[in-house]
Formats: sequence, structure tokens, C-alpha cells
Amino acid sequence: MLLWYCYGGHLPKTNHSWVLHDVTCRTWVLRHFARWMMVIVPVFCLYLAFMPTSFGTRLYTDFAICGGIFMFALVNILIDTDRRAVRAGYSFNLPGEIRSSRGVDKQRLSNHARRERIAERQARRRG
Repeated sequence: MLLWYCYGGHLPKTNHSWVLHDVTCRTWVLRHFARWMMVIVPVFCLYLAFMPTSFGTRLYTDFAICGGIFMFALVNILIDTDRRAVRAGYSFNLPGEIRSSRGVDKQRLSNHARRERIAERQARRRG
């Protein structure tokens, strides 16, 4: 099931909430690249095993090909995660909105904590 999901397949309706969590949690970028490593590693191994050139040439071209696939994954990170959410039945903008709101909330909390630290320092200086 996980392999099917990594290669772009649909998950059953019971797992749709997990898909939303997968594309919006704190580690969503790492999860995205872990899914793409499931694509890159087999390509790397097959190319290295079956190309009839010297090992050094195979290794160099293999890293170039896999680097290109990795850059493709980096460029399309938002599109791919949004597409997974749409296939799970959510709106196209929902993952970005959730990630954005979490970032805003985190910034507000850190600003509040910073203001409290400043107020405590000022109170100590006065008193």
C-alpha cells in the first residue's frame, strides 16, 4: 500500500485523513523526499547494474540522472503534495493553507514569548 502511494497511487477512503496529515505535518518536506527516494533508488540500482560501460562512467552518469530526478522532485514539491490532497478529496488550496496557518501561529507564539521575556527584563531593571 505504501509503495503504491509512493508511486502516485490512490489510497482507500479510510486513509484520506492520513494523506492530509502526510502533506501538512511538520515533516512534510522530509516525507516528500522519502517518497521520491523510493523512485530514485531503484533507478540508481538498475542503471548501475545493467549499463555496459566502465564503473566510473556508470557511477557518474547515474548520479547525474538521479540528481536530475531529485531536482524535479524539489521543483514540483508543492504541486505534488497538493495533487495528493486533491486525489484524497480535499480542495487544492487546503494543504498550503494549513501549512501557512501553522507557520503564522508559530510566529505569533514566538513573538508573544519574546515580548514576555522583554517585559520581565524591564521589570527586573526597574525593581
